[in-house]
Amino acid sequence: MGFHVTERKIGWHKDFDSSHFLALPYESKCLRIHGHTYNVDVEIWGDVNENGMIFDFNHLSRLIKLLDHRILVSEKWVVERREGLIVIEKNGKHLELPAGEAVVLDKPNVTAEYIAEWFAERIAEKAGNNVKKIRVRIWEDPRSYAEVTLQR
Repeated sequence: MGFHVTERKIGWHKDFDSSHFLALPYESKCLRIHGHTYNVDVEIWGDVNENGMIFDFNHLSRLIKLLDHRILVSEKWVVERREGLIVIEKNGKHLELPAGEAVVLDKPNVTAEYIAEWFAERIAEKAGNNVKKIRVRIWEDPRSYAEVTLQR
């Protein structure tokens, strides 16, 4: 035969709808609350585990369900949590939202770059020792993406 496996990788693609706004030191339309139909591409390199998988696709689907149809905010903007509410203050906004409608990212801003990093870190938390590299690409629109790679 002459062939042997030199590398294993899985790929996964899904979209989700979320809103956000950015904190920027200059005037921009992105300071306002707006939404995107994000597309996420995930690639994970590694060896198969005892179940014959590099990584379970169901973990990725759960991440999408967490983000879909919610507002994404930075933890730095949260000023209060009370009785199922989250209070956010940034860019002159004072938002009181049901906690279940917001996803608080442990990032200083909610850019595509930080969303990609957050997504990759959540994958890494579930990854077994067989996973060698994780790449996440977040598309905000058909022309613009941010990508991050984590490697052991």
